Amino acid sequence: MTGDSEQDAAMITLFQFPPAFNVPNVSPFCLKLETFLRLAGLEYQIKHVVDPRKGPKGKLPFITLDGKAIADTAIIMRTLQQYYEFDLDAGLDARGRGWAVSITRLCDEHLVPLLVYFRWLDESGFRQVRDVMLRSIPAPLRPAVGLFMQRKIRGDLAGRGLIRHSREELLSFARDDLEALDGMLGDLPFYGGAQPCSADAAAYGVLANLVLSTLETPLNDMARSYERLVAYCERMQARVWAS
Repeated sequence: MTGDSEQDAAMITLFQFPPAFNVPNVSPFCLKLETFLRLAGLEYQIKHVVDPRKGPKGKLPFITLDGKAIADTAIIMRTLQQYYEFDLDAGLDARGRGWAVSITRLCDEHLVPLLVYFRWLDESGFRQVRDVMLRSIPAPLRPAVGLFMQRKIRGDLAGRGLIRHSREELLSFARDDLEALDGMLGDLPFYGGAQPCSADAAAYGVLANLVLSTLETPLNDMARSYERLVAYCERMQARVWAS
């Protein structure tokens, strides 16, 4: 193995979707992970992937480290903290760590699925994502691929019980999530307090895709009505994504 290939193996390579809609990544989980890498000050390189089936678990993002592919953002973040011996939440006490876990779960397991619904299954969002996120697909195939994606996503969200609810009920659930995130942030600059923590990676990953994105959906419009969450996204963007 040459020195260059040894360096490449040690370098974190992040495989993720390309940017779109005025955000660094259209996937909340990809944006969460890259935000985490930046907060941790880790060096990495990016390889853009369009087909998530190329990932080891059939999803994006994933990384390679020391020649090994690692998937799932939670597992990747834990692995990197062990590998490089750091703790992004070192400044939090037990209560703060509990809040960080709660915020991350709310974002990852509830608000993100709602974002996915209003992008792919709500007609207003689907028209926009179809034209942008499927642009690498030959034009004659896009309608069929779009329908395939809708069926797959519908199946995934059905497993979470979301499909049985009306559009209005889903927006009500989303408002509860946004109210909670707004309240937990309060007047703090970050969810970690004076400094961002792991929860900020998760929160920014989904909130930036709602607040800063150029997508126009009922959920995006709702999120933009929360002034503190808008200011938070702008603050995180300036802090983490200035370069």
